[in-house]
Formats: sequence, C-alpha cells, structure tokens
Amino acid sequence: MIKKICVLVLTYVLFSQQVLAIGLTMSERQLNSILNLRFPITQTYMEYNLEASDPYLALYAATQSVAITARINVINNGSRLIADATFKGQIIFDKATNALKVSNPLITKFEVIDNTFPKSEASINSIKNTVGQHLPISVLIDFNHISNELFQFSPSSLRIVEEGLRVEF
Repeated sequence: MIKKICVLVLTYVLFSQQVLAIGLTMSERQLNSILNLRFPITQTYMEYNLEASDPYLALYAATQSVAITARINVINNGSRLIADATFKGQIIFDKATNALKVSNPLITKFEVIDNTFPKSEASINSIKNTVGQHLPISVLIDFNHISNELFQFSPSSLRIVEEGLRVEF
C-alpha cells in the first residue's frame, strides 16, 4: 500500500507542472507617465517642422481599447497650425520587438486650435477627411528601453481592467 502511494506521489510530481504567474497592473496615470517619456516627437517633412506633444492615454475596459490624444504643431515659413488629434485601437504586445503597440489605430478626432497658414482651407479639409481612417501600428511602450528586469520577460496576456492595463508574465 505504501509503495502504491509513493508511486502515485512520484507520478504526480513528475507529470505536474508548477506554474508561477507574475502580473502587474499599470494605471492610466502610470502609462501616461511612460508615454510622456517618448514626447515630444519631432520630424521634418519637406520644409515643414512637425511636432506631436502633450499625449494623453485613456483605457476602455468594456471594449479592450485605448485612445490617445496629442497636440500637433506644424510650422513652415513663420506660419503654424496647432491641432488636437485622437486615435483609438486595440493594445497588443509584439514579441519580436518587445513593444506594447496600438493595433489598427483609427483616427477619431482632428480639431484645429489655431491656423495662420494662408489659403490652407483645402489642406485642412483633406486632413479632417482622415477622421474615420486607420493609421499604421503605433508603438506605445518599447520595453527594451525600460531598465527593469521584470520587462525582460514577454507578457503572456494583456487586458484592460477598471484599474488599468493588466500585464501577466
């Protein structure tokens, strides 16, 4: 009888796996702090200086989606355009690049705050017509640039909960 119990215990130990899940929940505030480290983003296109600043991220648990709003500044020859733009999408983790991304982001808002460009109505209308269209995938957080040993592991799951973004490793 004792031999059978020992064989049963040994079989259980050999064929069962111990699973240790590590998880953390990042609040909107924490995610916004991390996101702010990437901004402002500046780029020059032709003779135009483009800058995205003041990002704000909002999480939606019901739809498992995220919205990001940023201030856009365009400057050329003393003229400028200031606008707020928002896009929405699903959060994914790209294991190949070790980055948190927004998949299939949809432009949901483009609002001009100030515009001193002459004869720019047609161009602005073209930009406004992008509302409702999708953008390429956007990187939110590149874990390769965060010096924390926890982020050396790839998340096994991501989900948005009421408290924030739940990441399990």
